[in-house]
Amino acid sequence: MYMKFILLALLLATGTTLVAQENAVTKSLSVFKNGQSFVVKEIKAQVADSGFRLNNLPVALFGTYWFAGTTNPVSRVSSRVEQVNEIQERKANSFLELLHANKGKNITIVTADNNTYKGSVEDFDLPEEINSRLQLQQMQLTNVYRGQYQFDRIYAPANPVLLLKMNGKWIGIEPATIKTITFEDKPSRTTTARIAVQKPIVTVHFAKSGQQSFTMMYLQNGLSWTPVYQLQLVSETEATLNLQAEVNNNVEDIKNTDVDFVMGVPNFSQAITLATLLNFSSTGNVENANIYSNAIQMRADYARDRAAESIVMPEQASSPDNTAVENEDLYFYTLKNISLSKGERAQYPVFNKPVKIHHFYKTVLPASVMSTYQVNGEEGTASEEMEAANHAGRGATPNKVNHFVEIYNNTDNPFTSGAVLILQKNTQKPIAQDVLKFTAKGSSTPIFITTAPDILVREKEALVSVKKEAKTYNGYKYTLATVKGTITVINSKSRLADIQVQKTISGAITSASTKYSQSLNLEYKNDINQGRQLDFELAVDAGTKKSFTYTYEMYIRE
Repeated sequence: MYMKFILLALLLATGTTLVAQENAVTKSLSVFKNGQSFVVKEIKAQVADSGFRLNNLPVALFGTYWFAGTTNPVSRVSSRVEQVNEIQERKANSFLELLHANKGKNITIVTADNNTYKGSVEDFDLPEEINSRLQLQQMQLTNVYRGQYQFDRIYAPANPVLLLKMNGKWIGIEPATIKTITFEDKPSRTTTARIAVQKPIVTVHFAKSGQQSFTMMYLQNGLSWTPVYQLQLVSETEATLNLQAEVNNNVEDIKNTDVDFVMGVPNFSQAITLATLLNFSSTGNVENANIYSNAIQMRADYARDRAAESIVMPEQASSPDNTAVENEDLYFYTLKNISLSKGERAQYPVFNKPVKIHHFYKTVLPASVMSTYQVNGEEGTASEEMEAANHAGRGATPNKVNHFVEIYNNTDNPFTSGAVLILQKNTQKPIAQDVLKFTAKGSSTPIFITTAPDILVREKEALVSVKKEAKTYNGYKYTLATVKGTITVINSKSRLADIQVQKTISGAITSASTKYSQSLNLEYKNDINQGRQLDFELAVDAGTKKSFTYTYEMYIRE
């Protein structure tokens, strides 16, 4: 304990100011939609035998903080916490700050009791400089005696004292008593405070000393891009798709750097804590020892294998007229010479591409539920009770019809998910805003526009026949019912409308008078009536109506 106290005391007593700044140039910057970015910097420096000390450290994440020498190999990289002075400059707007900004200059001071002092400012510290050092001492002693003593504060905040050299003597003056200050020369209005802080210092060691060039790479949080689209409708079948990157920079200055905006699903699953060189918490990265235990990893792999069938990976992150560069499963859009200060936001055009589109209208009808009907009629006909139950509540209220525009990706790259604003190109009038979902090249995706009030869809279903004791299943007898549905579409628009009608039934479809496709609900594949979704398609001319029919069979338990 005594040796620890001595070391801490030495650390407090030997705080130094790191004035040399590394000459770092960003060579590569890849920005992801999830708020992370990957940085590669090149640093050139004169390196002594003790290595090169890095003062401006990134908030690098675990497993991604790497160094490599370009002229000589890096032999090792080390880090430790040191007390350093952070420089903070500001305009002097008080007596305290004026005195601090004009150290070494001759002044004349008149105090509140009308005493006059003339001399040079020999020594003067700002309150925040004094208190920063006291706070570090408080923190260090708290760490030394952790668990042994309970206390709130060792040192109280201190007020500064002005040390004035006058006629070969040094006089201490309370700054609060100063009434006026006269300067013999024009005073400086810029004060530079040196705030004592503790921070990690990373030292890069090389096999040889001298002029060195090396790269530093890391993944960090705090810099992200959001894709925002604008779809300008040119005609019924053509449009222009614009993509811009909205950038949010909360981490570091970007100066004349080529930036890659990345789309895809980045996997940096282990980069959830600080890099080991920067993590000086009480536990550091000790928790990673369990994460990388062979036994635990074997169990984790087994768990992933068991769960693989149920995992659905989300699409993560899609200049002008840029083409993305494909790198494995990620796509990189590169914009040249970007400058963006920390704390700034910006928008950058990424591409402008013509695309094919298709307008269509879709309605989803209520599912048919026939199992609640009572089969009381004679074989081969439907009873009046059946007909009444079947028609109750159906056909009276039109079903909601939604307008969509299908975008076809006829470009060389996929579209990433993002908000899309839809406009008429010739008038720039707004139409809608929705989400353009991830769209692979060569495929298409629908975008919701709005509800169409001038297209109505009505439906009716009728039970046309029954056959009792048609099947025995799990010890129960079932009646086979044949159902006929009629769907009517009324198009009051001034143009032809392509209509999609979605209907869910329980049973097997036997016929339809229009084009359709079907998909089975495999969740209940062992049910006697397998659920299936029917998707009907038809075109309805302007100002007309069109009807189509379908029939299906289902079993109802007697």
